[in-house]
Amino acid sequence: MDRSDDVSITTPGFFASGDPLSILAKWRQHDPMHWTEGALARGFWSVTRHGDAMQVFMNDNKTFSIQRYGASLPQNAEMDDVEKSEFMRLIRSGANLSVMDGEPHVIMRKAFNDRFSVGGIGELEQLIRDCAVKILNDVLPRGKCDFTVDIAGRLPLAVISAMMDLPEADWDDLYRWNNMSAAPEDPEWSVGTPLETSQAGTINLVQYCAKLAMERRGGGGNDLLSALARTELNGELLSPDKLGFNGPMFFAAGHETTRAALSSALLELMRDPAQWRALREKRHDPDAIKAVAEEGVRWASPLTHTLRTATEETVIGGQKVKEGDWVVVWLASANRDEKVFADPHRFDSARTPNNHLGFAIGKHHCLGAHLARAEMRILLEYLLEHMPEPPQLAGEPQMAASTLFWGVKHMPISYKPGAQIAQ
Repeated sequence: MDRSDDVSITTPGFFASGDPLSILAKWRQHDPMHWTEGALARGFWSVTRHGDAMQVFMNDNKTFSIQRYGASLPQNAEMDDVEKSEFMRLIRSGANLSVMDGEPHVIMRKAFNDRFSVGGIGELEQLIRDCAVKILNDVLPRGKCDFTVDIAGRLPLAVISAMMDLPEADWDDLYRWNNMSAAPEDPEWSVGTPLETSQAGTINLVQYCAKLAMERRGGGGNDLLSALARTELNGELLSPDKLGFNGPMFFAAGHETTRAALSSALLELMRDPAQWRALREKRHDPDAIKAVAEEGVRWASPLTHTLRTATEETVIGGQKVKEGDWVVVWLASANRDEKVFADPHRFDSARTPNNHLGFAIGKHHCLGAHLARAEMRILLEYLLEHMPEPPQLAGEPQMAASTLFWGVKHMPISYKPGAQIAQ
């Protein structure tokens, strides 16, 4: 049996230089519940269709567990070992909200729901705008920049850092540590083997957040780390593991989606200038801006997949799934399902409806979805207002080497230098 596609889809470097979408499209058409024997220590079911993905998401904490083996595939077989990998140990202990089952997940989510609700994010509108203007005023007069690093990545980094009250002097370290943890196979972030890189990034992030949270425990701060420090599970304050590992969750979730979706959206708009110009005519129409932001998430699918473990025998897409089997929902495939999306392989800035699963759905719907949407909407408004003509690529975009957070990591662009935005 030819396992080359299976090996490719479980190899981080393939996501940097290969074409994972073509493999997923093949499976979606001919083998939508594909048993995958790749480069990892065990096989798993690849769920590639939108309807089957919905079945998995809507049965979280019933038929499927997110905590038993974590929410994502290990980057390689060595990193699947809890004795060696601090990241995997924390994941499987349910040390943060995104990998908790049952009542602990409900309690933790309730503690932060208001902050990340539509109303809560509405209160952050001015903060997001202030951050966006500051960032754009630095790059607009230059006439060139690395869009992903200087704009698309900088905005969510600035916003989540403000929400967590993190000193700006630490931002570059935090950005690097997060990339080391999320993409340890990427040579740009390497400090040794992938396991050593993951260990260093994870431990630095966790220790940093735990230290700040412990220092703020007992205080009256309104930032996210202070709120974490006051949160209780079953009548007890969070352990150092939970304090430390929830901080990076906010940090990573706070910028990965926005960075990748904005970069992918701009890349497609540069490739199709007519869409840019049509959008610019509608730049004061909130619905038009929201539509292109949603299409950016669908198109990029920054979180490529999410993992669940079957807690009982079940059937998905006509395939019998045994208790204990890994079930991997490929969001990048579900979001291009021909049965759900018209012309799914075309970036359509006006697509509606757009029932993408980029933020998942159900109990583990992304807590920061409204924040990501607000950041994308606001930044797109400013870009369309202050760049009359679409930017131009000034070099080849580079993709990250990660099976989990797949997206553009560098995208040099050039544009007509513009005046700074009045504040």
